[in-house]
Amino acid sequence: MPNFSHDPFPHEMLREIFEQPAAIRQTMALYLSKSGLKAEIAGQLEGWSNPAGEILIAASGSSRHSGLAAEIQLEDLCGLAVDVEYASEYSCRGGKDLRRPSVLVLSQSGETSDTLAALSAARARGQRTLAITNVPDSTMAREAEISMPLAAGKELAIPATKSFTCQLTVLYLLALYEGTR
Repeated sequence: MPNFSHDPFPHEMLREIFEQPAAIRQTMALYLSKSGLKAEIAGQLEGWSNPAGEILIAASGSSRHSGLAAEIQLEDLCGLAVDVEYASEYSCRGGKDLRRPSVLVLSQSGETSDTLAALSAARARGQRTLAITNVPDSTMAREAEISMPLAAGKELAIPATKSFTCQLTVLYLLALYEGTR
């Protein structure tokens, strides 16, 4: 039986599940004002997606699952053409991609090696890059053209519960922005 005398949560994952609403509110506060998307955020996103509306999302693990949800949002709400790839496969591809989609990388830590390799490959190919990560000063956030940090806070549980729901939140805001352009 768990000891609840000092801590109401028997394990970190349960704590993080209960912390999700606050993490989502804090993440939304980074991007929204009372009138909508903050002007500086809209300015950063202006012209990010390629002219043909093609986006490639590269991620791994639970971040890839949020990317799959974003694919549906961006296609259905915005009419964009979105592909989601395992980051490890994207960075190992040969040949040329004549479409030259904008590349969105997702990572809880911003230090995931295969996703960093995908970011590096996209940059080497001259593609526009956007990083969504929970660590604002991570390598991924610094190396992407645009960084959209999360405010999920430190996570101790393996499933990255708060960062996953905060990724979904930021991806939805991105879809709303793209859908109104």
